[in-house]
Amino acid sequence: MITGIDHIVIAVASLERAIETYRGLGFTVVEGGKHPYGSYNALIGFADGSYIELLGFYQDSPAHPWWSLLHERGGGLVDFCLATDDIRADHAAMRAAGVACSDLIEGGRARPDGYQVKWINCKVDGEWQGLIPFIIEDVTPRRERLPTETLHPNGVIGIHSIALATKDAARCAEVMAAVLGVKSQAVSAPIAGARGFRCMVGGHALDYIEPSRAEGLLAAHLAANRPAPYAVAFATTGAPRRFDPAQTEDVRIELI
Repeated sequence: MITGIDHIVIAVASLERAIETYRGLGFTVVEGGKHPYGSYNALIGFADGSYIELLGFYQDSPAHPWWSLLHERGGGLVDFCLATDDIRADHAAMRAAGVACSDLIEGGRARPDGYQVKWINCKVDGEWQGLIPFIIEDVTPRRERLPTETLHPNGVIGIHSIALATKDAARCAEVMAAVLGVKSQAVSAPIAGARGFRCMVGGHALDYIEPSRAEGLLAAHLAANRPAPYAVAFATTGAPRRFDPAQTEDVRIELI
């Protein structure tokens, strides 16, 4: 069963710079480790069990699913992942809903302390990449994959919602609802200049949005063929605010 958002992926040209950037925004950032396929990461963990993965590359890796999203489509918020405790059943549900996704594969990374974190996941391909999330189930204990530090100077306690840019919000929401076994709900204006549908998973909201007018930031985002995740909102106990993408490695972030 899918339990909620596991993490979001922010692909960056320089991991070291991104770590300093997000620390400057009031997030507690820890080193995550290296994957055996050319990428490495830093993590920002939250009290709700979700986290941000800041992902860069320590060597060229053109076969990596996020390499082209960074180097050809601009990077930033490129993907997101849902946690499951029954990945085989949920993987089958994704394929039954018409989602093109890879077979289940084993993944892992070496933490800075040498511990080998292991999991099973799949990758979502083609038109659904970035719109329908990939899923993950841990082989090693989940607590070993997540950062233990969850307190942040900016007061963020978890992910509130992710906005996903598409030209057909109803179709995407229908597929996601089928995967989750829920009903989507129309949302009038999750983002200015947009209309769409919301699917709830755990305590998190997935908002599929399409432009409600021909001009505007959302329409420009789609026209530029940028990655499908458009914006992320975090729940905070601190002051609400909205960051300029120029401050965040080109990610639209709001604290609410």
